[in-house]
Amino acid sequence: MISFSGIDCGGKSTQIEKVKLTLDAKGKKSRVIHSRGGYTPMLEWFKTLIRSDKGGNDQDHAQYRESVHGNPKKRKLLLWLSVLDLGLYYGVWFRLVELFGTTVLADRYFWDSLIDFRMKYPEFDFEKWLVWKFARAIHLKPKYSVIYTIPAELSMYRSTLKDEPWPEPVEVRRDRIERYMKEIELGRWQHVIDATGTIDEVYAKTIKVLGL
Repeated sequence: MISFSGIDCGGKSTQIEKVKLTLDAKGKKSRVIHSRGGYTPMLEWFKTLIRSDKGGNDQDHAQYRESVHGNPKKRKLLLWLSVLDLGLYYGVWFRLVELFGTTVLADRYFWDSLIDFRMKYPEFDFEKWLVWKFARAIHLKPKYSVIYTIPAELSMYRSTLKDEPWPEPVEVRRDRIERYMKEIELGRWQHVIDATGTIDEVYAKTIKVLGL
C-alpha cells in the first residue's frame, strides 16, 4: 500500500493517476481509493438509513445538518462512529484488497483524517478514546507514505482554476498546513515532497522515492 497525503489541490490525485499508469505498464495491479474520515462508503451508507431529510430539498438538508452538529451528543456519536468506521475501512477493507495482490494507492490516509477530525471536532479529545487507539492500531501501515507540500496561496489558486464548489478559505488552508507541518515534524510520513513545481517535476520526485 502506498499512501499520498497533503492539503486539497496539492497534486495528490494527479500524481496518483500517473503512478497507477506506471504500475499498469509494469503489469502490477493497483487500485486508487480516496477516503476521508466521516465520509467512507460504509458510513455514508449507514447515514442514509437514519437520515430524516431523505427526499428533501437543500433547505431540508441544511436543517438536518444543523440539527446534528448543533447537538453535542449527536456530534460526539457521529465522531465516534466515524473513527470506528475509519479503523475498519483502513484495517480490514484495505487488507482485503491487498490480499488479492492489488496495491492500494490511498488518496488521503490516516493522518489526513486525524487533522480533519481535529479541525471539525475541536471540542473533543478523541485521541484518548479507546476507539481511536483501536483505529490507530489496526490501520494498514503503508509500504511507502508520501506527503506533498504547497503554500496555502497556491492551493487556493489551483482551487480557483478547478472551480471547486465549496473551497476552503485561505485562512483555513494556512491552519491546515500548519497542522500538517507539525505532523511532518513527528515523522508521520516517510517522504516529504515539495509540490510547487510542474506535474512532471513532482512526478520525477515521486517515482524516485517509490523506486519505480
